[in-house]
Amino acid sequence: MNVPPKNGIRVPVEDLRGLVCAIYEAVPLPVAHARLIADLLVDTELRGVVSHGVMQVERYVRSFQVGRANPDPTIRVLHEGPATAALNGDGGLGMIVATQAMQMAIARAKELGVGVVTTVYHDHLGSSGKYVRMALREDLIGISLSGRSAAPSYDRANSIRASIQGSPPLAFGMPSGPGRPNFLLDYASHFVADDEDVRRNPAVFVKATGMSHVANILSGTLGGQMLPEFDRRTTRFQGADQSGFHMALDVSRFTSPDAFKADMDDLMAETAKMQPLPGLSDAGLPGQRAWGKEADYRENGIPVSAKAVTSLEGLAREFALPVPWA
Repeated sequence: MNVPPKNGIRVPVEDLRGLVCAIYEAVPLPVAHARLIADLLVDTELRGVVSHGVMQVERYVRSFQVGRANPDPTIRVLHEGPATAALNGDGGLGMIVATQAMQMAIARAKELGVGVVTTVYHDHLGSSGKYVRMALREDLIGISLSGRSAAPSYDRANSIRASIQGSPPLAFGMPSGPGRPNFLLDYASHFVADDEDVRRNPAVFVKATGMSHVANILSGTLGGQMLPEFDRRTTRFQGADQSGFHMALDVSRFTSPDAFKADMDDLMAETAKMQPLPGLSDAGLPGQRAWGKEADYRENGIPVSAKAVTSLEGLAREFALPVPWA
């Protein structure tokens, strides 16, 4: 679980966004892409997902600098239908194509009730929750999964855990009423475990392995990862080995939106009153704790770890940029 850093500083939202954007403009990236990446990383930080927030800034910068990711991708539509589409990310950072994918899914959901868009051949898209929140802001149900392109081959002497291709993220969001926390389950599907952990509770790891492959299949296989143009052994941008699945649903095509959101409010409120799990301080469903963090961080600044501060300051020096907290 992501927890607030114990060391570091609080940085005002706009100061953090401004520095991250300036860093990517200096790489250089197109201004629109730099702003989008900064917006999404700060959005991730606002929800307390420290692992996929500004800690990732330097990783992406280096990926662009060494040619593992395309700094100026041209997104291409591979297939398109009334409610669906499949996009080629052109080797760029996944945030660029994933944002476009969810925008397309949202537009289709508003028109037809459902929209589904896959993405392939792109670098890391970060946490999946930020794309689900795009749908939630439109009072739509959102689903976002991410996977990796299939390995060229598998070692049969290894266990099935080696077939997972990392730890694919999955996110599911359902809208609640105004001023209330939305349900948002945003998690990595795979558990890191040794053989003894698996023996002790095999059902947990069998289910996690299955969910990891669901993410990889709906993202990668459905997205076309097996096509010759996306063969990991020959693609130009070797960091672009990821794929995505983005879906939006219009509640009004199924039931009354007001009744749906009232029922969600009741569910979120009532479960929060239950006994917390051992070792936890509250019993809220996914989305409640992050909702509280966002309110705090917008008012009091985002807590940025000492490690992330050092990384951002180093990048600022490298590109001769001012640091807002200096």
